[in-house]
Amino acid sequence: MVDNIKIIDYDDRFSTDKGGLVYGVVINLTRQWITVVFRGTIGLTDINTDRDFRLDHESFFGHEGDITQGGEPATHRGFTEYLVSNREEDSIERPYIDRILACVNGEYERNPDMQGKDFKLFVTGHSLGGGLANLFAFRTAQLMAKGDESVKFLPKRVKTMTFASPCVGNFDYNAEFQELEQKGFLRHVRIANEGDVVPTNAIYPPFSIAIKGNTKVYTQNGVNLFLKPEEKLVVDYRNTKSMRSQTDLFNNRDNHKLTEYAARLKEPANEAVYEQTLEELYQIAGDFTA
Repeated sequence: MVDNIKIIDYDDRFSTDKGGLVYGVVINLTRQWITVVFRGTIGLTDINTDRDFRLDHESFFGHEGDITQGGEPATHRGFTEYLVSNREEDSIERPYIDRILACVNGEYERNPDMQGKDFKLFVTGHSLGGGLANLFAFRTAQLMAKGDESVKFLPKRVKTMTFASPCVGNFDYNAEFQELEQKGFLRHVRIANEGDVVPTNAIYPPFSIAIKGNTKVYTQNGVNLFLKPEEKLVVDYRNTKSMRSQTDLFNNRDNHKLTEYAARLKEPANEAVYEQTLEELYQIAGDFTA
């Protein structure tokens, strides 16, 4: 059977050959899911976004009820600004993230092919796209937990799978992330290659010279599938790696490519892992309150 797949939303109008936020919303009527996909880095605009690790305390945590675990949760300013920047040429002046949510929520509400069926909601992306996917999924789950009208018709859980995603928030952000995991609103499988420096924290000199902000305050989120070359992958929770621990001067660029990710995912030693359900992976990974 051929899957009935449709692209229901796509936007690259504000993107150039130097970068910019690009996303697509895809529906699979055969397998009953909707997926939001974010593109990775392609040029200088994206690179400048990637390196802005200054903390944004307001965009996701500036309103009453946003902070449930105390502390000072904050997100990666560069990625966050991509999602919350206004779209002046839209029919309604609103941030990108609101447009995407309106599209997805509208499909669940009005698409006749979805009525009475259990369509799942997925989010994904590679590199910069993985960081955006993490933040988008978090915000969606946060709004679900608050009972916000903008996500009224969505399923009660959003699932995200990211590839080579940078860290997107501080330790207090992770506490908020884990609270949504514990309540069942959010699941995240983060896939990272051994030897890929992009998903790391604690960026060291001379590379840190190009960075805005302190990368030592960042941590990863969710279940990590840590892919090794020609070995079985490691299932862990968060599993944040420092840049120094993953530096491979000869293969770092190759280790970040999707082709290398695909090759390692196909390792025969990993097949047993893929037989596990998402909830089983969470159990294998360990205590996600840690």
